Amino acid sequence: MTDPVTLTIARQSPKDVGIRQVFVSLDGEDFGVLLNGQVASKEIPAGEHKLRFHNTLVWKTLQLDMKAGEHARFLVTNRAGWGTYALVAMLGVGPIYLKIERQDAPST
Repeated sequence: MTDPVTLTIARQSPKDVGIRQVFVSLDGEDFGVLLNGQVASKEIPAGEHKLRFHNTLVWKTLQLDMKAGEHARFLVTNRAGWGTYALVAMLGVGPIYLKIERQDAPST
């Protein structure tokens, strides 16, 4: 039996606008729903995986090849774009973009 890998996704950026949930799935299964400040972490099998993020407006997909014993850490941020605050002021809604950053160095 090989060592499992750990996948941690944090929504703890000081640049996060603090609104909208971020929905995360791994290989088509729910991984978690993150509000600003939250973290989700799970052990998963080593191997190839498809990680999807969305905030109901923007979708992002990452392909991962995880090695035994690895701990992958991602920082996800709901961020404002050009014109977001003006649209929120006028309409009450505006575009919120997703930024995904890997916080660890993937093994080679």
